[in-house]
Amino acid sequence: MAPRWRYERGEGRFKHRWSHDHAGFAPSGHGPVGKCPCHITEAIAEEILNTTAVPHFEWEDSPFPDRFYAVYQGVIYEAVPTQPGVSYHAYPWRGDLPGRPGLPRRMLRKLRDRADQTGERKAFEQWLKKYAGPGV
Repeated sequence: MAPRWRYERGEGRFKHRWSHDHAGFAPSGHGPVGKCPCHITEAIAEEILNTTAVPHFEWEDSPFPDRFYAVYQGVIYEAVPTQPGVSYHAYPWRGDLPGRPGLPRRMLRKLRDRADQTGERKAFEQWLKKYAGPGV
């Protein structure tokens, strides 16, 4: 049986959430901050994490994924560990920021496949066009 990962927003953490019902980015002193739609509850986020998110391992022998990537309503989300091996926190992914590596081509193919399966391909491609940066 595959591990059941927990989604964890973090105690009192609202950095990646706003009052709009769409994903986007808000300016901050450190650059754009990804914001999740207001309707995404912890239960929805955990369901995505455990059913459709694609694990990414930095190293072959990693005991747990270093990140997860998922597509929800055409938006790419990245989840990073909050408690390594136990829980993750996610936010909208953006690849056009300085110093930010793009997604590996293999991961992009997997995410496109997910978007095709859910009928979100058009919105997915629009997200990439707007936020992936050059070379995608």
